[in-house]
Order: sequence, then structure tokens, then C-alpha cells
Amino acid sequence: MVQPGEIREGMKVLTAEGRHLGLVTGVGDVHFELEPGGVPIHRRDFLVDYRDVASVRGGHVFLEPTARLELEVDDDGGALPPRSHANVDREPVNASEEPLPGV
Repeated sequence: MVQPGEIREGMKVLTAEGRHLGLVTGVGDVHFELEPGGVPIHRRDFLVDYRDVASVRGGHVFLEPTARLELEVDDDGGALPPRSHANVDREPVNASEEPLPGV
């Protein structure tokens, strides 16, 4: 099994046969985020467990033939922030400190 430190944001993710799936957009302790394709239109990210990675070679991540991609469900605010953003340790919350008028 590969270690989390071997995978970095921006790496290309390929199938075992070498077909391009997308890019690594976030790295966590047990999985990484995969953004399919190259253009984030109707963006749908997937979570890939490190156990599903066959190897990391030449700056590319190759998945096992049996790899399962889970559609990321981001309803709890638990998304992985990009490591390239300084001082960001969690996903931003769109909440106001002050109550809304009339509430």
C-alpha cells in the first residue's frame, strides 16, 4: 500500500491500464480526492482510498483494477482543504456571527 506522503495535489490519476481519470485535488490520512477530467464543470469529486492505489510512478497515481471510486458527499463540512492553502485547517462555513434580520 502506498503512503499518504507519496501522493500530492495535482498528480494525474490513471486506471491500471493507463487511462486518465482526473487529478488529485486534496490529500487526507486515509483517502484522497479525485476530480474527474480537467475542467471542473458540474464538478463531482470522488474519494479514493489509498488501498485502491497500485503504485505511484513518474508523478502519476495508478489505481488497482478493482478500485472503487466513492462519490464525495459533502454535507457535513468535512471536505479536505487543499494543503497548498496556508492556514486552512478545515472547510469554510457560510454562517454569520450575527443573527439574520427578522429571525
